[in-house]
Amino acid sequence: MVESLNREVEYAIKVNSMLNPNDPKPGVMALGDAGIEYRANNGVGFIQIPWENIKLVRAQVMWKNHIRGFYIDLDDSRTINFVASDAIPALKVMREHLGSAKLVRTKTIVGSVSKWWRKRHPKKHSLCCDRI
Repeated sequence: MVESLNREVEYAIKVNSMLNPNDPKPGVMALGDAGIEYRANNGVGFIQIPWENIKLVRAQVMWKNHIRGFYIDLDDSRTINFVASDAIPALKVMREHLGSAKLVRTKTIVGSVSKWWRKRHPKKHSLCCDRI
């Protein structure tokens, strides 16, 4: 049996762990005083992340008001993806422990493509004013 990281759980939420995108694992995420814990429903998966090991939390914002889930970037350059039905309360608890500077929005696919397009096709400035 794995010993719990937290002494006190502040918030618990049902999430899917997307360690393997083809096989999401449903489970429960507990946010507590020492970090984040994830336990799979079938008992096979278990993840413990102390607060000091989290480098960044990136929220997946859709349609400006719905948060699908979040990525947790760790200090050893690993990224863990969790999908939740209601991630806003969990992000509020994370903000209390990590600070608002470590919580950011992920770049959307539209934003990434438009940035790539603008980089590849810069605006051509008109020279009409230089001829006068």
